[in-house]
Amino acid sequence: MEKEKMLEQLVASIGPLDEAALERCQMRLDNLTKPLGSLHHLEFLALKLAGVTGEPRPALQQKKSLLVVAADHGAAAALGEEENTTARRVENACRASSPLRVFASQNEAEVVLVNVGMREKPAHELVRQAALAYGTGDWRQGPALDEKTVLEALCLGVSLAQAEADKGVRVLGLGSIAQGGTVSALIVSALLGGGIPASLRQQAASSEPAAKWLALVEEGLALWYGETDVRAVLGRYGGIETAVLCGAIVGGAARGMLLVLDGVETAAAAMAAAQMQPLIKNYLVAPHAAAEPGFQEALFWLGLPSYLRLHLQQSEGIGAVLGMSLLRASLHMLNDMKTFGEAAVAVAQDGPG
Repeated sequence: MEKEKMLEQLVASIGPLDEAALERCQMRLDNLTKPLGSLHHLEFLALKLAGVTGEPRPALQQKKSLLVVAADHGAAAALGEEENTTARRVENACRASSPLRVFASQNEAEVVLVNVGMREKPAHELVRQAALAYGTGDWRQGPALDEKTVLEALCLGVSLAQAEADKGVRVLGLGSIAQGGTVSALIVSALLGGGIPASLRQQAASSEPAAKWLALVEEGLALWYGETDVRAVLGRYGGIETAVLCGAIVGGAARGMLLVLDGVETAAAAMAAAQMQPLIKNYLVAPHAAAEPGFQEALFWLGLPSYLRLHLQQSEGIGAVLGMSLLRASLHMLNDMKTFGEAAVAVAQDGPG
């Protein structure tokens, strides 16, 4: 009951972005020595960070972390996947030469890799152990998670995000490593978003893996007779990682952090969090257009643009950490460029528009 109340209070504490910071940041953007709005998405990113942090001119050096959570799914066998694939992917992500850690290093982001529900306990020192269960149940045979585990997962996510906020982190990237997690995320987003994504049907027409995903999503939706209550949906179909990421988004927004999405699994978690508190959408950015089906529809539901089309075949937080380079570019624009007044341009002066 105590955790339930804490979560409710946290959700209620999330407010709109700082209007004064937004106005002052927009004023500076409009007076930089460039045509109005000409840097478009970079201006949008700078403006959003100003509103999230309450700083009209956020400093170039923003402390960043990348939270990647790992778990196993009981329904993974339906995809013909090996049970230990999640463990192998986690092991690969731990290597200093892995794309995740190389890109994180270049963007000065700490990687926080957490085992939240793997069947095998990874031994690598980089992996934080916080497993709530040894994988989920198979949703084809019953609920994937019980109510208590869903609440525990949400609260774990909150605590992970708040621990990063306590270290001064203002930009939190999100990622997941979960074999079978894509199908689970697609079912969750289909239920919360109002139907099977058109992109999934399109990919299924030419891709055998996507056709298998579509069949499983249709099977999952046929089993659902309840309301679209977030915690009920997460319990029936969700991965532990989705619930943890949902909690991290709630916790991060409550502490004034900019939250950077990665692939369809993080987008499903964001949809769940936004269902709990719609104002959470203001704290989210999606730097790239993930190749996974359902991602663009999720972003449309969240009201978020995407910027880079990288055709990544590997998520795991890689897209989120690459997006941090866009944030850095937007802050260079805001801090290093001069306004007309600062540049002493004789024919112009700073002011509205």
